[in-house]
Amino acid sequence: MIGISKMDENPILMHLDSPYHRGAVENATHVGYARSASCGDEVRLYLIIDQGVVTTAGFVAAGCMVCQAAASILCEAVESKLVPEIESMTSGNMLQLIGIPLTLRRQQCGLLPFVALRQALAISGTPESP
Repeated sequence: MIGISKMDENPILMHLDSPYHRGAVENATHVGYARSASCGDEVRLYLIIDQGVVTTAGFVAAGCMVCQAAASILCEAVESKLVPEIESMTSGNMLQLIGIPLTLRRQQCGLLPFVALRQALAISGTPESP
């Protein structure tokens, strides 16, 4: 593709450079946490859910660029969505959101925010740090 930078072609680089809602969300109604034992990546996902709709999403992540960018991509994707719609998401949907093929090992990094999202939806309130 002539005239398009690598960043425009790669959502991982785009979200790493300009993350969507990086940071904790004050007064979050739902918080999920996931950590990879194999690589040490960790992500905490914050949601404000009002009347069954995610009104605000944010994240704090430490780890590789795929994990951090995937958290940004996921926050952007779930904001303004109904909870049942989000609950119907699959890991395959999450990998499609990322938008580029990932190796099996990198798929684990890209799915870590999805694991935190699942936990956040299963547990309301703000859990203590692990």
